[in-house]
Parts: sequence; structure tokens; C-alpha cells
Amino acid sequence: MQDTSKTLRTHTLSDIANTAQVQKRAVQSWLAKAKESHGEIGVIIGSTRHFSNAERDLLLSYQSSRQTADTAPEPSVTESAAPVAITVIEGNHRNTLTAPQFPTEFNLGSLRSELATVDAHDDPLTLAEQFINGADSLMDAMAEDEKSMAQKIAQTRQARQAVGRKVDQLKRRNDIYALRTELLADRQNVETAALNEDFSVLQSMGKQPEA
Repeated sequence: MQDTSKTLRTHTLSDIANTAQVQKRAVQSWLAKAKESHGEIGVIIGSTRHFSNAERDLLLSYQSSRQTADTAPEPSVTESAAPVAITVIEGNHRNTLTAPQFPTEFNLGSLRSELATVDAHDDPLTLAEQFINGADSLMDAMAEDEKSMAQKIAQTRQARQAVGRKVDQLKRRNDIYALRTELLADRQNVETAALNEDFSVLQSMGKQPEA
């Protein structure tokens, strides 16, 4: 079919299939039949073949022809063919083989590579849980020890502050005590000397022992 370059082509295979309410493959088969009778149909624009109105109608005409062929009445069978008895002989071309015996036990060790030696714990998750529990307990003990040491430092600081205040008081009191005891000692000595002097008065009045 000859078309000029100005022919408007707006129909695709999918559009024609939707119009005819058939699968796209059916339209493709119509296109193949149309090419056999009319040569190249449609123009490829980009990657899609487009058709004019006349080309679309030509393709749809193959749908009408197919429907007519599908709806043609089948010839009626007026007589039934008599069944013919046949005999089929298979012949000797088949040999029945003995079924193979498959093993029921396998040793995976013989199938592994010599380099595939594996070192693994039987229950690594249980070991990991034990390790984590032990580490948590140790870290808890460290935290408690740090807390205890901090408390001890605070108590020691508090005790040192209290003792420091008392030490200052004690030093001042010791200085006062030294001065006062020195004064008291002088007074005591004066009083004792005066008392002894009084005692000597009475002693001087007594009878003196003979020589």
C-alpha cells in the first residue's frame, strides 16, 4: 500500500487491538497477512509502528474474515464410521533395567575438603550469655566499689573538717592552759611558802632537843 509522507498515522497495534477488543497478538497476525497481500503497511516512528485510518481499516478487515471463517457451519455427519479393530505390538526395542540401589547412610567427613576443619563451640550463645552476665556482674561490682570509695572520701573529708576545727580550738586552749597553769603554779608556791613560814613559828616555840 502506497502512502505519502503527509498521511496522518495515529493508530498503533495496541490501539487497534483495543478497538477490536482482541489481544495485540491477533492484530500482529492480521498485519502479517496484510503484508503478504499488500506489502509494507504502516510506518515505524521511534520504536512503534503507526497506521493511518485506511491501514487500520485494512487490518480490521482480517478480523471480519476470521470471524466469518470461525462461524461457518460445520458439515453434518450423516453416517457414522464403523470402528476398526487394531492390534498394537510394542516389539522388543525396550530393555527393562534393574533399578539402582541408593545408599541410605552417608559420611559427610569423607565429602569435605581436608582444609575444611572447623573449630566451634557446642553452644556459643550460652557461652556468650555467661560471658555477658559475668562482665555485667564485674562492672556492677566496680561501680559499687567506686560508689563506696566516693562515700568514704566524703566521710573522711567531713571528719577532717570537724577535727580540723577542733584542733584549732585545742591549740588555742592549750596556749591558755599553759599560761594559766604557770600563774597558778606561782600562786601555789607562794601560798605553800607562806604556810611553811607559819608552820615555822610554832616549831620555833617548842623545846629544843638537848645537845
